[in-house]
Amino acid sequence: MNDTRGVRYRLLFAKRRLDELSRMAGGDFSVVPEEERQQPLQEFFFHLVGAIEFLAQTINDAKKLIDSEENVTPFTVCDRLPNIDPIRKTLSNLHPRTRHKPLPKDPYSEEGSHFRIILLRNRVCHHGRNPFHFRRGSEPPCSLFLDPRDRQEKEGSYKPAIEELTLFWKLVNDKCEHILSTY
Repeated sequence: MNDTRGVRYRLLFAKRRLDELSRMAGGDFSVVPEEERQQPLQEFFFHLVGAIEFLAQTINDAKKLIDSEENVTPFTVCDRLPNIDPIRKTLSNLHPRTRHKPLPKDPYSEEGSHFRIILLRNRVCHHGRNPFHFRRGSEPPCSLFLDPRDRQEKEGSYKPAIEELTLFWKLVNDKCEHILSTY
């Protein structure tokens, strides 16, 4: 591929923010003031999803699918890739369409995790809302909302937030690296 640095830099930047979040009270965000956790959390999701968007640009540069780079998105690249191209499925999994779609039946599966990454990025970066479900007297004390779009449904994940953030980074990193290694 022409230049993979943009993808890898964003993954590195997301990892740095993840490490910063991990050091905050051992990942228990319930004891961290919002103003201290919000910026690294926004930057984590911004860079994590940014890596996927840079990956689409990198694929387009290599395959010459779309003339104007302003029109390159994970969706437009997927639409132009042949159905049999394995990159299409992986890129589509990395950046699923979430608009007007329900949360996958298993929010903890790879499909559900990728879906939630996009939902949580939108919530944190575009809407500026807290993605955390805090509990008092039960475990985990802090988790991520399963579906942050549903303001009435206050269901939090049964996994600690930092555990899921770490999983999200690994899923995106591994799929991006897999695609980059095929060129």
